[in-house]
Amino acid sequence: MNEPLDCLPPNIITAFTELYPAERVPQRLRPASLRQAKLEDGTVSVELLESGVALRLSRDCPFGEISPGYLAIFVHRLAELCPDVKVAYLPGYYHPIVATLPLESPSQDSVGGWTAAIESTIARLEEALDKQREAALVITEDSPARRTNEWPEVEISSEQLQRIGQLAADFAQAQQSGSIHQTRDQEERLRHLLRSYDILKPDRPWVHCLHLHELRSGFWDNVAVEQFTASQLVVTLNVLYQGNLYNTIFVNAACATGLLTRITARAQELTKIHHNWV
Repeated sequence: MNEPLDCLPPNIITAFTELYPAERVPQRLRPASLRQAKLEDGTVSVELLESGVALRLSRDCPFGEISPGYLAIFVHRLAELCPDVKVAYLPGYYHPIVATLPLESPSQDSVGGWTAAIESTIARLEEALDKQREAALVITEDSPARRTNEWPEVEISSEQLQRIGQLAADFAQAQQSGSIHQTRDQEERLRHLLRSYDILKPDRPWVHCLHLHELRSGFWDNVAVEQFTASQLVVTLNVLYQGNLYNTIFVNAACATGLLTRITARAQELTKIHHNWV
């Protein structure tokens, strides 16, 4: 078994810099694991991730400003159009829409082998990002999905709701302290709980729910979860975590704006109401 890398191999760096001499200074300080180069219409990066070496191509969106929710819907559609390539909105790559593929060479000790791997992989990334304008039709056309405002109904047991509500005090304390680190710790606890109790349903399509008027196009500070039913809380959590795959600032924004604090508080309130009815 190969030992995990702790830095980019020299031959990869040589192949990359020979192909792309217009080097950029990475916006993140990772000199041993990240190289970036300027293209005419984007940025190309070779990067060491936990899963191995990856090649990334980033470009601008085919439109101007857009809400966080509609950005997730757009990138989700782009992912549907190029299922073999991972695409997401990622900050820190000079351009917001980033396509990623693993970089593999059958001749790992050869600069020529890595050069060939980069050239073939970048062609696949370019092909994927060339579908952006087609993907944009999902938000620019007057589609039926944009006109609907019907919440899906999701079953949630009293135990599941109670478990979410049990985190309310810890979230409130973290938010009151103003520590984003503490809030993120609580978010990790919540995410583990949601998975453990089968509250997150990743196999179901949730991103389209960002069209719902009450979810405010992904501007989480304006979402009035204090009025939501238990089912709507579960839908919102699923939308948040599935949407974060395509707009990767969703969870950070939910932490910063207190959305998760309000969701857990509402779950606690609904649990008390249910117990009073029983």
